Amino acid sequence: MAKPNLGIWLDHREAYLIWVDENGEAEVQHAEGDYPEEGQKAGRAVAGRAGAYGAVAPHAHLEEKQRREAKRFYDKLFRAVRRAERIYIFGPGKAREELARRLQEHKDFVGHIRAVESAEKMTHAQMTARVRTFFGVPRAAG
Repeated sequence: MAKPNLGIWLDHREAYLIWVDENGEAEVQHAEGDYPEEGQKAGRAVAGRAGAYGAVAPHAHLEEKQRREAKRFYDKLFRAVRRAERIYIFGPGKAREELARRLQEHKDFVGHIRAVESAEKMTHAQMTARVRTFFGVPRAAG
């Protein structure tokens, strides 16, 4: 039995996994991350004056937390996408490229990524239609 096609729309905070089989049947799954945004506390106070020797800039802790949370989120997605034979990644920002790079570095996903494209926020129906179109799969009858 052929493994399904998978489209992944994502940003750093969430991902939608759109599974489409050869018959056009689709299933949408949602995953959320815990990615901190600018202005959100990074979880640690910074000692020292701004710019003082040895002081750490406040954004350094935020960037470290963002890297840690992005890695955790991508690891969660790894487990979810293992059965996909062909993967199409789309979404805004850098998250799509980061995920593609991480997947390509993993032996289980070599050659599975078909494309990585930019896309804005979409409805579930728009995501599903885009994935069906990308893989050339017609809408399921019924």
